[in-house]
Amino acid sequence: MQNHNTNKTLLAALMACLLFTSCSNRKVVDVDETIRDPSAENGSLIQVNPMIPNAVSLLLLESDELVSQGQATQAILTLKRALSISPGSALVQQHLAEVYLVEAAYKEAMYWSTLVVNQGPDQGELCERSRRTQALAAELLGQVEVQARALESIDSCTTAKPAQY
Repeated sequence: MQNHNTNKTLLAALMACLLFTSCSNRKVVDVDETIRDPSAENGSLIQVNPMIPNAVSLLLLESDELVSQGQATQAILTLKRALSISPGSALVQQHLAEVYLVEAAYKEAMYWSTLVVNQGPDQGELCERSRRTQALAAELLGQVEVQARALESIDSCTTAKPAQY
């Protein structure tokens, strides 16, 4: 009987340890600080701003508000509605990647950011945001080579203005 209780105690301790370990491994990502703010400073001569329907713009704003209120799961559903309106929208896909980062769903963040890297604009702020997101997701997944490629490709999002003499 005592051996059974000891096993139960050990099992409970092991479960608690695993629970605390997985909680401590979760990294809360501040998307504005790590992705959006640095990308907003992209001074490329060429800025590619995808056109989206008004309804999608409103859903993007709603999803940002939901994230700020701690309702990331609801934000993801809102973004999926936006994606049903504009299925190939790199901007919506990028928002999904960023919300998945906030949710610590790094594989999903990697998936959506990689779509934008491969199919989205190759210049400007959105280009840079997708590469920063991909780099961070890769880092959090331990994919060092993908992270390095993404970081190296950030500079390609900017076309400098030619020198004027």
